[in-house]
Amino acid sequence: MSFEWLNKFHKDMEKPEDYAEKTLAQYRLGMKAKGSIAGVAIWVDEDGCEACRALPADAVYHPDDAPHLPLLECSKGRRCRCVYRPVMTYQQNDE
Repeated sequence: MSFEWLNKFHKDMEKPEDYAEKTLAQYRLGMKAKGSIAGVAIWVDEDGCEACRALPADAVYHPDDAPHLPLLECSKGRRCRCVYRPVMTYQQNDE
């Protein structure tokens, strides 16, 4: 699934202080509703800091267990370009 438009949109945005809480809460609700969201992945920007690039590339998190973005160690702070992306059930079935 392509999120290219969303990736471009998020690149220049400063994250609000509650970015992680609000975004993960939305994905949590989607999972509770028995929708097609299986979990959350972190899309690491190609210019991401060392802390972000150290995250496992193929990790799928439950929203309750996902690292909060921006990471405390992120050198870019709220200008971090890494974002959450939903992992859909059909994506897991393709593997």
